[in-house]
Amino acid sequence: METDHATFIRWCYGKTQKRALSLFIGSILAGAYIGFASQLYTLVTASSGLSYGLSQILGGLVFSVGLIFVVLGKADLFTGNCLLSYSCFDSLSSWLNTLKNWVIVYLGNFVGALLLVGLYHTSGLFASGQGVIAERAYTIASAKVSLAFFPALSRGILCNWLVCFAVLLCIYSENNLTKLLVIPAPILTFVALGYEHSVANMYFLPAGIIAQGYFSAEKLLHWGDIFRNLLPVTLGNIIGGVVLVSLFYWIIQGKLAK
Repeated sequence: METDHATFIRWCYGKTQKRALSLFIGSILAGAYIGFASQLYTLVTASSGLSYGLSQILGGLVFSVGLIFVVLGKADLFTGNCLLSYSCFDSLSSWLNTLKNWVIVYLGNFVGALLLVGLYHTSGLFASGQGVIAERAYTIASAKVSLAFFPALSRGILCNWLVCFAVLLCIYSENNLTKLLVIPAPILTFVALGYEHSVANMYFLPAGIIAQGYFSAEKLLHWGDIFRNLLPVTLGNIIGGVVLVSLFYWIIQGKLAK
């Protein structure tokens, strides 16, 4: 029977064998899938009528469909691909090739998120609910760009600790039904607690900037705000995935197991 270590290594190998074009297209899909989940989160938290806590929990539950789409659709998500570092710790992959994978996937995720924002804008759906969707999209983005560097970094670390844990559970799952069951809990947790996901922010931030054109916003958001948020959040996501999941699990089931 294959060990957990061998299963993890096999997953990493499969990801690294994808050609650049295939990887990029799969990444565009993943960015869009997380964007769909972000749209659901915006809708649910804008109109639930629940208390803040219950609204966040409900929003986290519906947001979990994003990772379900990514995993079952065999797309490539930057935050999940931080787990490729596992095979680097075992010297079976190079850090350079892993970095190349991250760059391609990150750019592809951004393209997918922007594609979805653009299509949503041209659909006119930002004006849904008498403008409540536009106002909620703006509020979400405004809160994110107001974060200072270190709070955003910490929230990025916490987020990808849970996202990569969810992906890890999927790696060890024997079938798609099991994957469906293990994904929601970690994703619900990170969303409900307000952690920061770089790919989700690739949708949330542009959406908020466009949404402010649908009503009189108190403070205008600018495109440069996107990168001031994405820098610390992305670094945090890398630390959370590489150290708190890949390294720790490599120590307990790879290095120590040997």
